[in-house]
Amino acid sequence: MTTREAQSIALQRLNRYCAGKCGALALGHTQRIKKRWLVDVEAPRQRFTVIVENDGNAKITTWNKDK
Repeated sequence: MTTREAQSIALQRLNRYCAGKCGALALGHTQRIKKRWLVDVEAPRQRFTVIVENDGNAKITTWNKDK
């Protein structure tokens, strides 16, 4: 899996998760750790980290931004 494929899977997963309620999503840092990709994404009110496995499975972690 390439960086671009991991980012694409992460954004698709976040679009389903947010259902249009998170606002504009902006890609942040993407890094590979062993067999996983960590994709950081920012929205106006939250930060997300999406862990993308090589088989295409993804898990989302959400943080509220400090005001």
